[in-house]
Order: sequence, then C-alpha cells, then structure tokens
Amino acid sequence: MKPFARPAAFALVASFALVAAAQSPMPKAAFTAKTIAILNDTKTGEVTDGALEQLKRWGHFTVIDDPESADIVLRFDHKTERDGRNTQKTDANGNPTDYGYTMSFSSEVHMRAYLKGSETPFYTTKSSDGKKKGGQSCVSSFEDAWLAER
Repeated sequence: MKPFARPAAFALVASFALVAAAQSPMPKAAFTAKTIAILNDTKTGEVTDGALEQLKRWGHFTVIDDPESADIVLRFDHKTERDGRNTQKTDANGNPTDYGYTMSFSSEVHMRAYLKGSETPFYTTKSSDGKKKGGQSCVSSFEDAWLAER
C-alpha cells in the first residue's frame, strides 16, 4: 500500500465507524412501549398528519394525545436555511460588467424520540421532504431502526 493511501483508508474506515455509532441502540423500554404521542413544534399540522398516517400504517403503537402519559414522545421541529450571494464580474480593466444575486433555500423536518420521563432523545432523524411527507419519512425511519434491532 502506498504511504499516502494508509491515512486515506484509515480516515474512510473511521468515518464509517462514526456514522454507524451516530445512533445508539434502541433502549429496551422502546420495545415494551405501547403508547406514543406527537409534539409538533413546526408551524404546520401537515407534519402531524404525515406522522399519524405512518404510525397507523405501522400499527404497533396506540397514538394518544397526552405526551405526559405516553411511553414514547415524538417531537417534531422545522429548520429552514436561506443563503444569498452577490456576484460581480469585471472586464480586463477592472470595470464592473455584470451583477448577479443567487438565493438558495433548504428546509428540513427534524424528529426526536423520547422515552417517558426522559429529557434526552434516544433516537433522532431528519427529512428534507416537506411537511406531510417529512412527518411520514421521519416516522418511517424510526420504524426501520426499531425493526432492525428487534
């Protein structure tokens, strides 16, 4: 192996290990949970609609309205980022010739899952899908992780 390839290979293996360790294993209490509640800190009810739809499809938990009584609470929030940039081109003499402005937007639905009485989430995920679809995909991600450890 070439000398410069070893550090690169090590960095690649280390990055995979970090990604794998990013989510801790599901706590045992998550597998014995019967009830689940949704706290929606986004500005739209569509996230809740999508999450409820996916939870009903899954069919494992009873969805209740009271987060204080629920075995698991799914808390949703929404992050939006905007980035604007000015550009200016000049000719060979340094005189301005063109002005431009570009704007980019990104939006994500974040979900954190908490066990009853805990202030620390045991599972986190996010989706760049909008509103209803974001709620669905976050719950679907939780379901996949739950089933993978079952």
